[in-house]
Amino acid sequence: MDRVRRERLSKLMSGILRHFPEQIGLHLDDEGFVGLDELVEAIKYRWKGADYSWVTVDSIREIIESDPRGRFEIVDGRIRAVYGHSVRVRIRYPLAKRYPRFLYHGTSRDRLNSILKRGILPMRRLYVHLTDDRGVALNIGRRHGEPIVLVIDTSILVKTSIKIFRGGRMYLVKWVPPEAIREVLD
Repeated sequence: MDRVRRERLSKLMSGILRHFPEQIGLHLDDEGFVGLDELVEAIKYRWKGADYSWVTVDSIREIIESDPRGRFEIVDGRIRAVYGHSVRVRIRYPLAKRYPRFLYHGTSRDRLNSILKRGILPMRRLYVHLTDDRGVALNIGRRHGEPIVLVIDTSILVKTSIKIFRGGRMYLVKWVPPEAIREVLD
């Protein structure tokens, strides 16, 4: 599958599995799973005119295997987004046993003043997403405008009893207090 198709399908899967499954007739279970075959058929049916006829279980598996952020997983023929949900799901994330001293969060410069006052909130999502890769954080920030990367001191999170979970290749927290933001990188 070429890069353009892979990216297009990955974004569509993220939207469906994180934000709008009901809009295309899919019903996620409590843990966010839906049948892999159901997802393929729903995409082909709903987006006929956009030519998603090439979508197969194998093309979805290819996306999952090549995804550097670990956004999706397949278990027993069912698929889910691992993190990033705005729809209510009850995923039991494991506590991160190890994490670096500093993690990164990508956002846009226009949100900086609010973040420095209130901290990083999950907004419409269930968790704040952090990464150990500055490049990934910068790419995430680009989606929101002029990108910046916030450097988060994990020792402050631990001192303030904020649990750090692991979801795919990302770290998840309920909130990042302003005092845990150590630096702003362009």
